[in-house]
Amino acid sequence: MPINTPERKDNDIEISIIIPTYNKFPQNLLTLYSIENQHFDLSKIEVIMIDDCSTDQTKTLVNRNFPFRFILLQNMKNRGRPASRNRGIKAASGKVLLFLDAEILVPPDFLNIHYNYHQQHPQLVLTGIMCIRKLYSVFYPDFSQAQLMECKQVAGKLSEFKMKFARFEKNPAVINLIDKKHISSGMYTSLSIQSPYERFYRRTIIANYGFELDGYQIPWQLFGTGHVSVSRQAIEQVGMFAEYPGYGWDDLEMGYRLYKNGAVYLSDKNLISYHQEHPVSSAISDESKRNYYKFQETYREIDQMIISLTFLPKPFNLHEVNQILINYQDFCKQYPDRFHLVKRTFQNMLVQIGLLVRDNRPVSNLIQPILGQNEFSALVNEKNELKKFEKYRTFMRCFNRLWHLKKT
Repeated sequence: MPINTPERKDNDIEISIIIPTYNKFPQNLLTLYSIENQHFDLSKIEVIMIDDCSTDQTKTLVNRNFPFRFILLQNMKNRGRPASRNRGIKAASGKVLLFLDAEILVPPDFLNIHYNYHQQHPQLVLTGIMCIRKLYSVFYPDFSQAQLMECKQVAGKLSEFKMKFARFEKNPAVINLIDKKHISSGMYTSLSIQSPYERFYRRTIIANYGFELDGYQIPWQLFGTGHVSVSRQAIEQVGMFAEYPGYGWDDLEMGYRLYKNGAVYLSDKNLISYHQEHPVSSAISDESKRNYYKFQETYREIDQMIISLTFLPKPFNLHEVNQILINYQDFCKQYPDRFHLVKRTFQNMLVQIGLLVRDNRPVSNLIQPILGQNEFSALVNEKNELKKFEKYRTFMRCFNRLWHLKKT
């Protein structure tokens, strides 16, 4: 366990920042510079970076001097992000565990915000993923066409960056756009733009539930390890990350466990951070679909499987999903001994969506594989009876949409 600053007593550490990394140099170095720039007492933090067999210069980070305790753990074989995070948790000393992606730049008040919230809320999950902006810090030749267009857009703001992009266009190669001085001065923020995810979260969640997430019944899906913090005690109560293969859903599975264990989810308008853009593999989409199905099969609970509605050909957004869940839960509470086929069919259709998405098959024909003719007729009767209840029209609109996907 190489450490490049003198060891301190474990109880001196308030926050452990856990960062898995794989071939993210020099972006991970820029992330460390942004942590170095914090207004927080850096003697009370540690940064644990887990190198998952990178082939770049990540291993050289151990030779650099940082004003905080820095631990670089090196996996002997590529183990994936959840296993790397678990290794970081085991090595951590802090009372608060803060998970960060290797390419996330954070402003100077980042640690103060997280720390102050955790002093007020012992069972808190503080999520920053709703306010992550795009930022171009390095030019890559294998950027997508859309990324190259955005590079040109942001680099044109200042002559220093415009000249670098002109050089990149003439001779495409990896070119560092910013360095430590841009982090220290805050100039890097001028290279940021709003991401589609940030716009989506502001429109669908923040606009309806605020940063307090008041009334939001599926906050666990905001446990994105790109930027989130939780107490060490809360993690110890629910256990380590599920080590899913490939990309995706291991963090949301952890978020769900924390939520079921009583964690309170909050965000803050000042928790802005910056994702340094990089080329993205097309394989992660299929990996994510397979991992969602693993997550679905682990619990088979309605407040978890309801996320299947975001995978439809015409998906419901998260605000709509939340309202459907609230309406459905009220329906089940009011009529615990009636409409059994409607309830069972709805849950089975959510399972079927996850299975079809996993296998890259069209999301259709959700009814027929599940019910025989007699049950189908009884279901039609229940459905027609339920139409009379205006109070449950939100749920019924959803049920009918799934119903009409029964034929390809």
